[in-house]
Amino acid sequence: MAQSKISKTHEYDSIVIGAGLAGLIAANQLEHTGRKVALIEALDVLGGTSRPVQSPAGTIDHSLKFFPETEDSESTFAWLESVLGQPIEREIIEAPPVTYDEGKFKPFVGFGDQKLETANEVSAYAKARFYKLASSPKDWIPRLIETFTGTVMTQSYVTKMTVDDDFVIEILVNGAKRLSAREVIFAATPQQLTKLLPESHLTTKLRQRLLKGEFFTSINLDLVHAAPVTDSSAIHILKGANEEPSVGMFFTPVTTDDGRTLQVSQWTTLVPRDITDDSEVTASALKQIKRQVKRAYENSLEGLVKERIAVSPTSHGDLTGILGEDGRWPKVQNLWLVTSFQDAEKNMMGMLRQARRTLAGLVGEPAEAISHDTDLHEEGPAVTM
Repeated sequence: MAQSKISKTHEYDSIVIGAGLAGLIAANQLEHTGRKVALIEALDVLGGTSRPVQSPAGTIDHSLKFFPETEDSESTFAWLESVLGQPIEREIIEAPPVTYDEGKFKPFVGFGDQKLETANEVSAYAKARFYKLASSPKDWIPRLIETFTGTVMTQSYVTKMTVDDDFVIEILVNGAKRLSAREVIFAATPQQLTKLLPESHLTTKLRQRLLKGEFFTSINLDLVHAAPVTDSSAIHILKGANEEPSVGMFFTPVTTDDGRTLQVSQWTTLVPRDITDDSEVTASALKQIKRQVKRAYENSLEGLVKERIAVSPTSHGDLTGILGEDGRWPKVQNLWLVTSFQDAEKNMMGMLRQARRTLAGLVGEPAEAISHDTDLHEEGPAVTM
């Protein structure tokens, strides 16, 4: 833990900003070391984009969650099991990604020489081997909420961070409440820090990447189909002419109490973050997803039982090569950033890997998790989230 300049009157040992999956993991792990922890969340519920959602087909994840098999995925899951205090049953599925073109399904082999803004982000889903989990973020979030006993502040916006020399000495919440702690873990959208921190504590390189880098907002569409559509478990990467691709997958059909057999599919497409305030952009993206799904599965949208829209601002992007491996903020000794943008792996797996690295530096790792991957810190991303 960093040596603090804060007076003995500070309220907390640790403040975690953002109560999505990364924030809840951090809050739990810090609390388990005996720290007094405050968890700050802008929404009125915890869980962020990982919170569970109720549907006619049962509880589903809040938009598409995808876990590719990676070099250290098994050790990452072992670590997460130690955090949750329960096993995560899983199996590896081998199903190469597919696309739909010229009236038939084909293996997805990339975009060729097409110039697509979202190509790198979409390609992260194009994996032939991935995990099917018996439990997923929708199940982990309630568990983490239940086990955390520290201070929870919902509907609370951090409006300023006061830095003395190289320490965050005070956090202003909702423009009025002042909090202090020896360490601050930021698990919210990184771009917010350009407004919260003094300009003197933002390196030029980091500021430019945060403000001008390629970041995307995901437009998500969850569909509950009135009947099974396909038995394919593969990731679908669908694209029409002059369109950005949509990524999605179909889940195992379920039979409801009233005897219906329903199937859920979840889809996402990405749009540049700087145009997502335009409602027409969101509407156009949703129409594009439906158009692409209907092209591939002609009758799939007939009699839809439910459709659910979710917009996740600045959900995809890249900050690799900017921060140290543990996510410590440059020029600030007691501020750490936890986001998938820091990791060579993207999306949920990248976030878990980065959370593991950051917390290993702050609180250490359970012995059973370390034993699965003794070379974790040597293997991490080439100084990258």
